[in-house]
Amino acid sequence: MDNIQDWAAYILNNANLAHAPYLYRLYTLSTTLRTWLAPLLDQITRKPDLATLALLLVIVLVSLKILDMLWQTLMFWVRLTRRLVFWGGLAALGLWVWSRGPEGVVEDVGFWRARWGEEYGFWKEKERVAKLVREGGGGFGGGQGRAGWF
Repeated sequence: MDNIQDWAAYILNNANLAHAPYLYRLYTLSTTLRTWLAPLLDQITRKPDLATLALLLVIVLVSLKILDMLWQTLMFWVRLTRRLVFWGGLAALGLWVWSRGPEGVVEDVGFWRARWGEEYGFWKEKERVAKLVREGGGGFGGGQGRAGWF
């Protein structure tokens, strides 16, 4: 361990930094930052209230940054899913037209439109009957509606 400290002292000695100018720049930058930050850190450590506020501010900023990263991740997956569904649907539509031809597609659409129309009419009639029963016009319960259930 002493060997590392001796080499660090040798490298960071101002007189011996001529062989590595980037180390000299790094050393001067660190000393400049130390002279600027030392009074600030000294002030924060003398007043614990200020230190608490600074710590709270740092915690809030870090948590907001993490929340922003989570939001960006969520939005990435939402956009990816939306694009995959869109382009997958477009590819399926193109494959359908390619395999059936335009006349086959029109025939299929007409068939499903008629089938869904029948289903809609069936459930519309069920709704009409249920509405009549609910209003008491269906003959069930003697025209009392829900009052005759019990």
